[in-house]
Amino acid sequence: MNYGLFNLCIIMNLKDGLSHYSNLSPVEIDKSLSLFTPEKLRAKEYFLKQGKVSDKIGFLEFGMLRSFFYDENGNDITTHFFQPGQIIISMRSFNAQLPSKENIMTIEESSLLVITYKNMIALYEKIPVWREITKMVDEHKFNQLNKRSIQLQTLSALERYQLFCEKNPLIIKSVPLRYIASYLGIDIATLSRIRKKI
Repeated sequence: MNYGLFNLCIIMNLKDGLSHYSNLSPVEIDKSLSLFTPEKLRAKEYFLKQGKVSDKIGFLEFGMLRSFFYDENGNDITTHFFQPGQIIISMRSFNAQLPSKENIMTIEESSLLVITYKNMIALYEKIPVWREITKMVDEHKFNQLNKRSIQLQTLSALERYQLFCEKNPLIIKSVPLRYIASYLGIDIATLSRIRKKI
């Protein structure tokens, strides 16, 4: 299996991604897509609320979302940004069917293809290779979290921002600075000073 899809690269649409990056046959792809339904969300609308059990996975066609939680002081801490062509999931909540510890919300009007937990289980039974597909997605998400944790501990605020700009030009153009600052683990004043220097 080609793992390009699981690097969560931006792809034109879900069908193209499955065609190019999985071992699914055209018939299996069509059967899979029949279980996804389109969903449109307004700006600042929840895909998942903290404390609720995640009952769906989304593939983002256009728009932008973020995951976040509130710390003990009530501060809004961004943990991830979702861009077009990426998979939207709260792994622990969806896979274990446990209450989510995070929120997932749109930053702007967004369009998704969504599959429910019930239909995902049905997909595993009908097309077993989907178990491998979701395993790869889970592993990639875990590696992303681990890499971010290391960067927060080893890179300076300037280095974190420069790396973020290099890897995420679309987010830099589209997302409020306060979300980026909280994602990078720095306050907005520090981020503003860094931006003036470079």
